[in-house]
Amino acid sequence: MKNLLIVSHCILNNAAKVEQDEAELAEEYKIREELMQLILKKDVQLLQLPCPEFIMYGSQRWGHVKNQFQHPFYMEQCRKILEPVLLQLQEYAQHVEKFHVLGIVSVEGSPNCGYHLTCEGEWKGEIGTDEKRIQDIQKSLKMTENPGVYMEVLEKELQKRNMEIPIVTMKEAVQLLNN
Repeated sequence: MKNLLIVSHCILNNAAKVEQDEAELAEEYKIREELMQLILKKDVQLLQLPCPEFIMYGSQRWGHVKNQFQHPFYMEQCRKILEPVLLQLQEYAQHVEKFHVLGIVSVEGSPNCGYHLTCEGEWKGEIGTDEKRIQDIQKSLKMTENPGVYMEVLEKELQKRNMEIPIVTMKEAVQLLNN
């Protein structure tokens, strides 16, 4: 029996992440390293999700919030890039004697790939040089206990196909692999 994990793109390729202070990512990188060690130790197979932000906005993009991605065109593009992954998952699901999909691993805090935690706020328009406007925008940013746009789209697509695959955080994936 082959065990599989579907992982958010930046778990395997952190070069796709928005540029930011690496010190802020220390905890994420620590749990990522622990997860990767367990994946290798337990011989878990990986399927990497495509990154919608990198595909649509590239490596030079600014950070975004969930609110900016909640529009029909973006969500449709997410559905389109997920289609090959969903077809692969359907194939694995047809052969339960050979494959077990353990879960989909999120990246908490992401406006797309977060599942229990995502960044939201009034991040829009020209920032300009008006310090009060910049402060108001920054004050509007908050982490909410909601899924990101991409995880919402993925979850809906799985439901349409009657596929029950849990979406878990990296910490939860470590716990899953340790059991």
